[in-house]
Amino acid sequence: MSKFCFVLATALLLISCSKEADFKIVGTTPDIKNGTNVFLQKIDENNRLANIDTTVIKEGKFNFDPDQVSSPEMLILSFENLQGNIIIIAENQEINIEAFKDSLYTSKIKGGAENDFFKVYYDDVVNSNKEKQKLQQDGAMAMQRGDTAKVAVIRNEFDAINDADKRRRVSLIEEHPSEFVSVIILSDLVGTRIIEADEADSLFNSLDQDLQNADKGVKLKEMIAQLKASETASAQAEIGNKAPEFTAPTPEGTQLSLNEAMGDKYTIIDFWASWCKPCREENPNVVSVYKKYHNKGLNIISVSLDRAEAKEKWLTAIENDQMNWFHVSNLMEWQDPVARKYGVTAIPATYLLDENGIIIEKNLRGADLTAKMQELFGEI
Repeated sequence: MSKFCFVLATALLLISCSKEADFKIVGTTPDIKNGTNVFLQKIDENNRLANIDTTVIKEGKFNFDPDQVSSPEMLILSFENLQGNIIIIAENQEINIEAFKDSLYTSKIKGGAENDFFKVYYDDVVNSNKEKQKLQQDGAMAMQRGDTAKVAVIRNEFDAINDADKRRRVSLIEEHPSEFVSVIILSDLVGTRIIEADEADSLFNSLDQDLQNADKGVKLKEMIAQLKASETASAQAEIGNKAPEFTAPTPEGTQLSLNEAMGDKYTIIDFWASWCKPCREENPNVVSVYKKYHNKGLNIISVSLDRAEAKEKWLTAIENDQMNWFHVSNLMEWQDPVARKYGVTAIPATYLLDENGIIIEKNLRGADLTAKMQELFGEI
């Protein structure tokens, strides 16, 4: 080889090596029909899917050539008229996807260390959710049979799964402090309240500074701050403490305070929503308790976590479920100031107060609520 050819070959090699990796999505599908639209989306600041680009499946293939990313981010692939989606981590390299029509979540993704790491986490979540869904089904059947002992066993098993989930996922974060997926994992732990704020804060501070400063890192820090506030509120609304006072709008638009709604002997504060299936399933039991004990000194004030645009659904649910007691709501869903004051992160949630407004029990439902009322009113 001449000296000129050698220099030229070396120059071409250097150019090739110095070229930045290109972010591409190359997809194939064995069973999604040609002509189907494929949408590349991201989660916007309002937690909604926003479309980035659209392509069409041709000859069983689809492709995207997005702009390069300055740092990894989570993107979603959705398919026209198909349920589910495919989650990928945007990295500046080619990502290959094989999409399956009837089970998009099992689609095969290759390309990028972040996607490999995300698959480990995603598979863990899927397997754990299958276990928990089975327990939920068993628990519902046990409740229908009135088998309270079985329900208690299932609750313990459910808690054990959550504890094991937390340990595994904390380990993943500790082992991968420089990977974007660790931010996703920690966000999920915080969002599902599986982890306490102090531990979440410690894990967040162990992440690389670049991850902390990224958009999703900043949002995660805000989530941890909200979790701290919720834990503080929860501690104030513990058994033995005086129930935090509140005032909120009634369905008629007037203001009603907890103090005004107190019963002569006992009061139930009931956090619920028209869209909450377990709440609606519990309502007949609460109605039965109210009818039996209201004239003996029991009052109930229900705090709805419905949205402003769903006010009519809230009012219809009150009527249909025959909830003939006090009702209030700021119609702000999970941002409801009363719910936040009590640290409520799941519904139904109930607080039982004595005549002095002291919390004497929490989250009594079904047979447990009935038994407690019988005890308090001297029927046992």
